[in-house]
Amino acid sequence: MDKLLELLEKLVRAIFGPGDEQDTGEPAPTPQAPKAEVVTGWEGGPPYRYIDVSRWQGKIKMEGWQAIKEAGYKGVMLRACGNSASYNPSKAYIDPTFETNYANAKAAGLNIGVYYFTKAMSEAEADKELAVLRKALRGKELTMPVAVDMEDAMLTFHKPKDLTNLAAYHLEQIEKMGFFAQLYTYTSYANRFLEMERLAGRWDIWLADYTGKTPKVDFHYGAHQHTSKGSVPGISGNVDLNVTTLNYPRIIEKKGLTRLREGA
Repeated sequence: MDKLLELLEKLVRAIFGPGDEQDTGEPAPTPQAPKAEVVTGWEGGPPYRYIDVSRWQGKIKMEGWQAIKEAGYKGVMLRACGNSASYNPSKAYIDPTFETNYANAKAAGLNIGVYYFTKAMSEAEADKELAVLRKALRGKELTMPVAVDMEDAMLTFHKPKDLTNLAAYHLEQIEKMGFFAQLYTYTSYANRFLEMERLAGRWDIWLADYTGKTPKVDFHYGAHQHTSKGSVPGISGNVDLNVTTLNYPRIIEKKGLTRLREGA
């Protein structure tokens, strides 16, 4: 009986070939791993230079943006939202140059971030400013931070603890929108009116200090606005100049913080 079964097995193999389990002597093909997304960020090493502009720089032509790029500036922080005149209640508006500046700076190959000037004395007023910001940023791609500009004199009527809470509220809402949140302020304002150890321990700081020296602060900051009287090709008049050691595009693209989050 055993010999008969053996003969039948050989006959089946001869007719139908080896079964799936047979070792062919060849290694199994190695599955290809999915290609990792390449996130390059800014080329070269720090420090990285960039500018910030608003309606006060007037109309910047396309060739002006190209000249800025060719001069070695890596990016630009555009003012997305301005606000009411000094000592007036908050009334945010989209900077009239924002849309054109965004389109042309992007076409020139510059990395773009934005800032908005806050005068909000409460979270309710902050929500109104943030609603205008959302409208400005819908459909935009950003590879630099979204900064709340906190320097208005009226805000200093708050106690430092309360103003710090308000700053934190802005930053938290920016994060909820899906962006890299940043606080802009200047040295004396930060030292006198804000509890910076709370803010700088969690969020990035863009610090204005025009002394020509390393800012005298006890907190960490990621970016330094070192003059408001800079000169760059393509723009007539004074321009704010900034420097950072952080490769913002690499950080932001890696974290996926480039667009307004759906439903935000």
